[in-house]
Amino acid sequence: MDYLLLILLGLAWALGTPVVALVALARTSGLRDQNARLTAEVAALRRQIAEHPPSPAPAEATTAPPAEEPASLPPPFVAEPAAESAMEEAAALPPALEAAPDAVAAKVGWEQRLGARAFVWVGAVTLALAAIFLVRYSIDEGYLSPEVRVILAALFGFGLIAGAERVRPRDDRVAQAMAAAGVAALYGALFAAVALYGMISRVAAGGGAAALTAFAIGVSLRHGIFVAALAFVGGFASPAIIGSEEPNVPVLFGYLLAIGAGTLGVIRYRGWWPLGWGVLAGAALWTVFWMATAGDGLPWVCAFVVAVAGLFVWTTGKRLGESDNPPIEVVAQVWTALAGTGFLLVALIVRDGGQQDAGWLALAVHGTGVYALGRWTPRFQYQAALAPALSLATLALWWATMSSASLGWDADRFAWRALLFGGLYAAGAFALMWNAARPGFWAALSVAAALTHFLLCWYVLRSLKTAMPWGLVSVGLAAPFLVGAERLAHWRQRMPGATEALGFLAAGVAFFIAAAIPLELSREWITVAYAIEFAAVAAIAATLDLVAMRRICWGLLAVVVVRFVLNPRVLDYPLGVTPVFNWILWGYGIAIAALVVGLRYLRRMRDEPLGRATEAAIALLAFVLATLEVRSLFRRDSMDAVDASFMERAVYVMVWGAFALAALWIARRGRDIVALWAWRISGLFAVGTALIVQVLIANPVFVSADVGELPILNGLLAAYAIPAAMAAMARRWMAGVESDKAFAMAVAMAAGVLAFVYVSLEVRHFFDPDFGRPGLQAEGVELYAYSFVWLLFGVALLAFGFARGSAVLRHAGMALVCIVVLKVFLVDLAGLQGLLRVISFLGLGAALLGLGFAYRRFGFDSTPQQ
Repeated sequence: MDYLLLILLGLAWALGTPVVALVALARTSGLRDQNARLTAEVAALRRQIAEHPPSPAPAEATTAPPAEEPASLPPPFVAEPAAESAMEEAAALPPALEAAPDAVAAKVGWEQRLGARAFVWVGAVTLALAAIFLVRYSIDEGYLSPEVRVILAALFGFGLIAGAERVRPRDDRVAQAMAAAGVAALYGALFAAVALYGMISRVAAGGGAAALTAFAIGVSLRHGIFVAALAFVGGFASPAIIGSEEPNVPVLFGYLLAIGAGTLGVIRYRGWWPLGWGVLAGAALWTVFWMATAGDGLPWVCAFVVAVAGLFVWTTGKRLGESDNPPIEVVAQVWTALAGTGFLLVALIVRDGGQQDAGWLALAVHGTGVYALGRWTPRFQYQAALAPALSLATLALWWATMSSASLGWDADRFAWRALLFGGLYAAGAFALMWNAARPGFWAALSVAAALTHFLLCWYVLRSLKTAMPWGLVSVGLAAPFLVGAERLAHWRQRMPGATEALGFLAAGVAFFIAAAIPLELSREWITVAYAIEFAAVAAIAATLDLVAMRRICWGLLAVVVVRFVLNPRVLDYPLGVTPVFNWILWGYGIAIAALVVGLRYLRRMRDEPLGRATEAAIALLAFVLATLEVRSLFRRDSMDAVDASFMERAVYVMVWGAFALAALWIARRGRDIVALWAWRISGLFAVGTALIVQVLIANPVFVSADVGELPILNGLLAAYAIPAAMAAMARRWMAGVESDKAFAMAVAMAAGVLAFVYVSLEVRHFFDPDFGRPGLQAEGVELYAYSFVWLLFGVALLAFGFARGSAVLRHAGMALVCIVVLKVFLVDLAGLQGLLRVISFLGLGAALLGLGFAYRRFGFDSTPQQ
């Protein structure tokens, strides 16, 4: 009995003390707020008296408020006796009350927040912990039976909720804290009855959890979002805590759907949008948990996921109807919910191996709902593209998973799924196009859905060596879009946006026809088809003046450039047996021609950025075409080899130099910025290869090379002399085109260096045709020949400099003559003997005298001769 009395006293203390304290706090808070309001009202009266002092007026006179007085101010106080008495009472108040508003404002700071908010929530948590500690103490001491403990915990929870109802008229924040603590106590009692003591069956526990969650949600409608969040967490966590030896999937996900629907209903009614993220997270966690543990019940899980997506749309429908521009949290939740549930369906289908039709049906229903939302809610129009994207992701992951796991899969089943989903989304977008807010978007979505599903189906099934005529299928798919474009042409003047939609349908026809060409031929023609499609789309865009079609041109141009420039598999394409006139010429040539045709149409629309990009793509493809043709001449059977012979590099330099000269000529004629940069880049490739590789690294003196046996008509002519002549020609054409003087000087120096190397190597080739002698060794007549040739070359440069008035040529010739002088005195004097030494010095002396005479005769010194 003593123990029982102590327990009852403890319960009375645990229940009574916090309740009394909270009620007192509520009343004190109410009195404080009332006092603050009264003080603020008195201060307002004082300000009004100061701004509008009373003035005596005849009783019969009536005064109206001044015209400039704001409408919100009351009439003069003299007009009402009650106002006069109020002013008199206010005037009688002590002056200390004038500072009351400032004092109230000062109190609403950290102290007010800590005392009126933090203490309340800490008190609520303390109450919940008090109940837990009391039950724990009774368990440790063995005072109460399990039934009594659970009943006391439940009574404690209901008591807190009842107390919250009593406190709510005085302080809603305290009431909210008490209600939240009561809901927590009720969930604790339920979990203790099930998990700790096994007092009730799991089926009854599930029903009790549903009823408790519904009750808690109802309580939250009176006491705020925190109670609703607690009810949601408890409801979603109940199945995990209660558990079951044989999980019932329909009951489990039906219960979860009820909890989610109740929470989303509260969100719709009260606008507590943060709870929506919790519902979405809970649905995703339970779905993932089912995929990791269970093996059956897929239809129920798919139905649950689709229902959650629909509930989110229903929840936000009220807010979407209130404004054309809903808050960002509403829009973000709709996007996240539809995308998240869609990816959950993808994961469910892939986990099932695509065997059950329920998963595919759920995905189709989900996509249809997304289409409907995008059509009748313009704010979410672009979300309709999510439906075909999810379909493609499901098909691709299904195929990749089954093939990588070496599991058997039905190709016919895959083909039918791709056909049904592609047709569903293409036909649906086409049907929703009519009288839509943006018909062009739906037309583009229809074309994209059909084309992407068709290409995925071809890519997956192409390896099965079926007799499917893919080209004819592609042409067949173009037919409905052609019919649709013809019908839409009649509505062009009557339906807003019909012109844009017509352009997309016409582009779809061109897409499928262009795809039929490579599908019937081979893979190397796919990029050519894209280039032809670029020309077709550009023609349609220019004819119908469609801005959206020009944007498609950007994507097509990028595909063509990437596949023809950055695609290493180009080197594996079959070339044919004819040199030069092979696939490289036809493939790249047709693509370049198609881009040129498209460029003509783009210039009509005056789209300068796209036009410049197309010109750059044409130049780049032409450069790659020339390079690959050279490669095919030397390494037909090993196009992807990393090495190159001396002659192959020489031909590269000549071809790149010719390309640079052609670009410079175009830039010189039309002041084309693209041609100017094409000249710079290709010229840099040519000069860099010639100087760095051919002169410094892979010079025939250092690396053995077969340049031919003829003295002049050999590989040295192609490797050095012709590039030197090209550089000299480019130096002449650069006047008025190339503004960079340093670049012009570099080209001139390259021409001189290449010419000097050429004449030097020709001398070496004359005495050593196969370049078998290592290093730079030379003696006898060969040593004299270098001096003689270099001297002639220097004199020639001086002569050209005098004739053309070019200081650069004169300075280069003078420098070379100086080099010859140094060589004769430092090298020839020791290396030559007898008559060769005499001839060397006689020739050099005569040349120097002649040069001196020329400088005196054609001197460039501005001072008069003495």
